[in-house]
Order: sequence, then structure tokens, then C-alpha cells
Amino acid sequence: MLAKHCAVLKSLYTLLSIMAHVAGQEDREKTTALKDLLSRIDLDELMKKDEPPLTFPATLEEFEYAFNQKGQLRHIKTGEAFVFNAKEDLHRWNQKRYEALGEILTQYVYELLEKECSLTKAIVPVDAVDEEASSFIFHSADALTNPARLLVLIQGSGVVRAGQWARRLIINQDLDSGTQIPFITRAMQALGRWVSGGPTEDPEGAQSRDKRKETQVTRSQ
Repeated sequence: MLAKHCAVLKSLYTLLSIMAHVAGQEDREKTTALKDLLSRIDLDELMKKDEPPLTFPATLEEFEYAFNQKGQLRHIKTGEAFVFNAKEDLHRWNQKRYEALGEILTQYVYELLEKECSLTKAIVPVDAVDEEASSFIFHSADALTNPARLLVLIQGSGVVRAGQWARRLIINQDLDSGTQIPFITRAMQALGRWVSGGPTEDPEGAQSRDKRKETQVTRSQ
């Protein structure tokens, strides 16, 4: 009798083990199928269905923003500072809008370098052929020909371009904080028309300094 009970229990244990194995296998198959399904879902496409078109103004005026007398970016109707979250829960759209404004500000700063700082835009290398990689710089009148002195201002990495320290500072604070223009202006006021390339005292004396033209270059990525 005991032997029969043991046999029944052994069979029951075997059956339960088989059922557990099958259930575990089914769970693994379901998990694999779910992962496969999720891998096929394009999250960007899902987000696009709920967001407005990614078309933005091409000018500051169309954005309805302008710089006031303090160099602060303000809305032309409300006078408020730039608001990143123009549309709640649409981070991707807000980010693209921010980037579009940043590109406009890049061109705006380029214009300031030419108009307010009297710099000239030049392609480098100057003898680049069609397929050769090239960029451009903004330089003072004789920066490429006068060997006396050269001050080079180089912006950081990322999205910032010539004349900028940080796009975020231009948008959220002011032009003085985010651009190189105050540095260029102060140097020109202190040394005349040209910008000095060195902060140390000239051992040759003031008379020698007056005979030399100072130069300035600010480089673009």
C-alpha cells in the first residue's frame, strides 16, 4: 500500500514538474514575443502623432522675440523672457523649437561681428579646392597679413559658433554673457582700432606699441 502511495506521489511530482516547466517556457516565449513587439515600435513615430508639425519661424521677428537695450531676449508683445516649454508634455517639439531659435541667433551674432566689431568673414583655407573640407573665420582688417601680433578667440565645442560663448546664456541671460563681443569691444577701446593679442606688458615700451597694428581673430567651427 505504501509503495502504491509513493508511486502516486512520484507521478504527481513528475506531472507538476512538467507543468511548471511548460508554464515557465510559455512565460519565456511571451517575454520574447513582447520584446520583439517593443523593438518594432518606433517611439519617435508615436510621439509625432501627438505633436504639431516641426516647422518654425525663420527670423527673430517671426518668432516674436527681440533683444532689448540691455541685450536681453524678450517677447515683443509680453516682454517676457524666452519660455522653453511653449507646449506642455511635448519635449521633443519644444527642443526642436529651441534649436531653430538657436540657429537664428547664430546668424544674428555673425551680423553683429561684422557690423559692430567691423570684422570680416573669410573662408579657410584660403586656397581650398572644391572637395576639401573648409570653414570660416571672422578677422580684423590685417589679421592675415600683419605678423606683429594675433589674438585668437575660440569658442567651445557643441552647437556654439563664432562669436559665442554659450547659446543658453544668449537666450536666458543676455548678449554680454553669451557672446565674445564685450571682450572684443573692450580690447578695441583700450588699444585703438585693433585688438591686442597679448595681456602682458610690452617690454619695448609704449612708443613701439603705437607703431604696430594689433589684430584679432575669432574662429568658427
